[in-house]
Amino acid sequence: MPFQLTFCQQAGNDKKHNQDALFNGVNVYQWQLKNAESVILYEDKVIFGIADGISNGPKPQLASRFLMEQLSHCQTLSSAWLRAIQNKLSERYAQSYFGTSSTFVACELYADGSGKIINTGDSRAYKITINDEWQQLSFDHTVLAEMQAQGLVGEQTEYAAMYQALSDCISADFDDADFRIHIATFQLAKSESILLCSDGLHNYLTPIQIKQIWQKYPNNIERLQVCRKIVKKHRTYDDFSVVMCKSL
Repeated sequence: MPFQLTFCQQAGNDKKHNQDALFNGVNVYQWQLKNAESVILYEDKVIFGIADGISNGPKPQLASRFLMEQLSHCQTLSSAWLRAIQNKLSERYAQSYFGTSSTFVACELYADGSGKIINTGDSRAYKITINDEWQQLSFDHTVLAEMQAQGLVGEQTEYAAMYQALSDCISADFDDADFRIHIATFQLAKSESILLCSDGLHNYLTPIQIKQIWQKYPNNIERLQVCRKIVKKHRTYDDFSVVMCKSL
């Protein structure tokens, strides 16, 4: 089964560097602007991912780039692999840029449609069904999401921005090796897709907007281009990275 991977990127409006990095199964990207394009891979398995460097740490673009470069050599996604990569990140940067941090989400997809995602932080993974329904496979490691998981959130309550703060991420810190990891398995039917994104997508586009875009535009290149341009219309916007894989 061939895989079609479509991806794009843009840096936030006030960023000198794109703090996101993505791996599309072939190359690692960290561009100021990358218009949407697709590649076709004829493989038995594909691995791809996104890392979103965290702004309040030093040189966050280094952490995200490092994680995606490591992913480009990964053979199998697992918790053990990701913890080993966090240790390598610490060995590389804990002395020079202590605490440089990033979120992480990646997917491992096989030709028979079986796969798994692994994530830490709030970069997300969605399964897009044949009916264009978006099903979130990842778990947001944020204070609010942790409260929701424990049944502590009122449906009608509005929460301050502080509750969106990350509870877990990957940092260049040898004492921060107990970060939480979420893993989910899935089965992908023909013509269904997996989409990975940094919060530069889901923080700026509503589910209704996304559904309208998917209904209006016939292919993934156009859809991602429109998403990117809508995000860019915001007065302030964050780094934006999306990579999606469709089984053909």
